[in-house]
Amino acid sequence: MSSLDYFNEIAESWNVIRSEYFEERLKYKVLSKTSIKDKVVADLGCGTGFLSLALALDASIVFCIDQSVNMLKESRKLMESKKFDNVYPIKASIDNLVLFDESVDVVFINMALHHVKDAKKAIDEMFRIIKKDGTLIISDVEEHNGEWARVEMFDEWLGFSNDQIKEWLTDAGFNNVSIENTDLKCKGYSSKGEFTETGIFIAVANKGGINYEI
Repeated sequence: MSSLDYFNEIAESWNVIRSEYFEERLKYKVLSKTSIKDKVVADLGCGTGFLSLALALDASIVFCIDQSVNMLKESRKLMESKKFDNVYPIKASIDNLVLFDESVDVVFINMALHHVKDAKKAIDEMFRIIKKDGTLIISDVEEHNGEWARVEMFDEWLGFSNDQIKEWLTDAGFNNVSIENTDLKCKGYSSKGEFTETGIFIAVANKGGINYEI
């Protein structure tokens, strides 16, 4: 089974599965990092709409992007139930986005980058679609040793170090990079009862503007 097959299979139960891995509080920490009022935003690896639903309340347009058709179906049902008409589900891989150059004010990718095989290329793609003076916000897991996640959850990366993320963002052209190691944890059990717990970081980077780092 591939990662795509896995997420298509669990789409209907993903909200329950996700709630066991990380807290709802992560959403509000992520949203506090920048203003999205009346902006065009993208939610990469949107899943069933965990973050997109909140984004749709204030943003002018929300592009919900995921490679899983079934995840997008669940997201669409959620948005229709809330009667949002500013959300556009799009099937695409994160390392080959189908949005135009410099078309989005803010890009969010929440707990999805570790599923992308070429994560560095994905960050380059994010830089491409973000407008000048736009913002990228990545929330994901810190490095851990839960090898079982590669097999059972099809994780391509066992989390990321701050240095790794900062290097990729800087190489892509982003500046004013800041990374917060939050007080939140991501927890999971393998089918054999192996327990893994790791921290969650939030990285914020800008495209263009003045670089205040020395």
